[in-house]
Amino acid sequence: MTDAEFDSIDERFGFRFNPDHHSLLATALPLGDRWPDWRNGSDLELRTWLDSVAEGFIFDALNQNPPFWPASWGELPCAPEDVATTVHRELAMWPRLVPIFGHRFTPAAPSPAGSPVFSAWQTDIIYYGANLVEYLTNELPFGQGRKALSPIVVRVPFWSRFVESANSADSI
Repeated sequence: MTDAEFDSIDERFGFRFNPDHHSLLATALPLGDRWPDWRNGSDLELRTWLDSVAEGFIFDALNQNPPFWPASWGELPCAPEDVATTVHRELAMWPRLVPIFGHRFTPAAPSPAGSPVFSAWQTDIIYYGANLVEYLTNELPFGQGRKALSPIVVRVPFWSRFVESANSADSI
């Protein structure tokens, strides 16, 4: 991607890629069914990718038994639209997770180089790589199925605590 394309993403969606993600996309723009198309994807398509983590939290609040709802967020609203509003408001205080591939995410800038990669499926969120290079080595065919996780060096506010508490609503 070019500097102008990175600036366009920032203007349209209000975030910058962290240094590792930026470097990847400046070098090669992966394309395919499970890769966000940061160059040619529609705003609706890219917004859907960016909102998928919040949508997963909303789904678990409305469909899990018991509902996933942190006490720190107050009383669980009755109306689904109020649940969505609260989830979006609360997660807006956390570092934004930016999709890499499928349901794998890395935090946006100002998260530094070496930031971890998360796998996020609703509120089931785990580390999936200590950094972007390790994640790509593990996930893509050239890693030949290697699934190693090095110690996490860069901690991400809110997200690291949530993952390390086994996705407990009490950790929020």
